[in-house]
Amino acid sequence: MKAQEKKASFLKRTIDLALKGNANSTTCVTVFQPKAPHGLKKFSKMNNDK
Repeated sequence: MKAQEKKASFLKRTIDLALKGNANSTTCVTVFQPKAPHGLKKFSKMNNDK
């Protein structure tokens, strides 16, 4: 077996193990963005009267 083939085989096994380990895990992210106070509207350059 050539060195290139050994490297490819090792890489494939490593990726397979990593995928099996991460297949059942999930990530959950919650982002909270509070409303800006009405007093900050005077600093806005845009007309957002909605």
